[in-house]
Amino acid sequence: MTANNKKQSLLTGALTGSFGVFLSKALGLFYVVPLNSFAGERNMAFYSITYTYYDLLLKVCSAGIPFAIAAMVAKYVSREDYKTAALVRRLGTSLIMGLSFVGACVFFLGSRPLAARALGHAATPEDIASLLTLFRILLLAIVFVPFLSSVRGFYQGLKRLDIYAASQVLEQFIRVFCIVAFGFLLVRVLHFDSVYAIYMAIFAAGLAAILTVVYFLLAAKKEGENFDRLVAAQNGEALPAKRIFNELLSIGLPYVAVSFIGTAGPLVNANFFVPYATRVGIDYDTAMKALGIVQVNCSKIASIPQVLTLGFSAGLVPYLTESLEQQNQTRLREQLADIFKTVIYILTPVVLIIAFFASAIYAIMYGGRSLEQGARLLAFYSLVAFTDTVAPIFSSVLITLRFRRNAIIFLIIAAVVKLISFFIFVYLFGELGMIFSTALSSVIVIFLGLVLLKRNFQFNIRSLLQVTLRSVISSLCAILPVLLLNHFLPLNYGSRLLCLVHFGIEGIVMVLIYVGVSALLRVPQEVFHMKDLSIKKILRRFRH
Repeated sequence: MTANNKKQSLLTGALTGSFGVFLSKALGLFYVVPLNSFAGERNMAFYSITYTYYDLLLKVCSAGIPFAIAAMVAKYVSREDYKTAALVRRLGTSLIMGLSFVGACVFFLGSRPLAARALGHAATPEDIASLLTLFRILLLAIVFVPFLSSVRGFYQGLKRLDIYAASQVLEQFIRVFCIVAFGFLLVRVLHFDSVYAIYMAIFAAGLAAILTVVYFLLAAKKEGENFDRLVAAQNGEALPAKRIFNELLSIGLPYVAVSFIGTAGPLVNANFFVPYATRVGIDYDTAMKALGIVQVNCSKIASIPQVLTLGFSAGLVPYLTESLEQQNQTRLREQLADIFKTVIYILTPVVLIIAFFASAIYAIMYGGRSLEQGARLLAFYSLVAFTDTVAPIFSSVLITLRFRRNAIIFLIIAAVVKLISFFIFVYLFGELGMIFSTALSSVIVIFLGLVLLKRNFQFNIRSLLQVTLRSVISSLCAILPVLLLNHFLPLNYGSRLLCLVHFGIEGIVMVLIYVGVSALLRVPQEVFHMKDLSIKKILRRFRH
């Protein structure tokens, strides 16, 4: 395979992975709109706080271990050592379930003080009771979602990616369906209090995991039976359990550490914003609503461009590893440039559109309630949409290039910066302080990552900055004419459908202008290794 073909394989694999994740994210984005309608923006703060702890506990209990299970099962199956592969499944599942049980117990015992801590001195007893109820409901998901991840890891290792992928779609579909159906039934039909929509949203995570495990038992029954026969027919014994356990930890723990530290931003916001904001003069209800808007509504919109993180993080591993093993510094630098330039070229217009058209996007997604506050927060949250897409890719690159210790140290520094700057920025800028402190902490990771790549691989930072500048210029050339048009023909925020149609047409126009102007500035030619300026060919490459 030629060097250029390898570049294209890396980009194609990463972008294809991003598109698959995009579909899953789009399905996940769907439930936020009706959930906002059923629960109300103030109650979304309860969802934000609970989901932050869920994400943290899930990463502590399972992040990295399913990946280790998949890698080790694939390794020993390829060697036809099925007994050791079966041992990997047993030990990995036992480890995950043990961590889940301990995590659930600790969380149960600490749930009451955590609920009071998260809401602060101004919270009502009713609000604390509601959050405590959500924490108790969350225990179901803390136990069953990690177990599901271990099952997925095993079948991923067997290369049954059809079952693996189908289970992800099924889990997300069940979760979204339950959130919408139960929320509608309890709040709109039976007229329960609106907080019950949040109860059902948290309950749906555990229920979806249980039903997806049942799907695995049915869909993968034949595969499991075939594997068991191979285990029974093998002569000899499995490798020592201690050796396999240590291997599981050596592969999985770095990812656990990175995932755990990566939750610092949402965790700081969830635990400290409402108590601290009310102490510096922000009204309690306003602070609750701001927390829900930032951590749920804005975060969900920003998750669309952030699929690049998942796609590129998965796609870059085999190619960078191969170049590193072959000590091919030239190809490694080219691959690093391909990764970051492609992300910047695709990400820049999306982020700037979120910033300049925050009102339209927020109105389309969540309606006219709290539009002014929501649009203002979303416009500034575009900073996080950019930094929190790029920073995790740097972390993945460093881990792949065997700078795991550096990646963890950089994330620890970023977490400390987040914690310190949070109080300073909230005091100075109010609710925007949550956003500014998160963006700053991610910038730290990006900056330190660039320095490390420059020092060890002579990575060309200037070339990346030039692509970034040309992408910004192209984006502004696409956005400014549409902004001027909206001045004379403003969007109708009173009708979400008309706003969607109007903005959808403008979006198509902006994409065409962006592609055209960036082609004149030779950005896609450089990023995608194209020689001519044909807009038709550029669009064809995007389509592929």
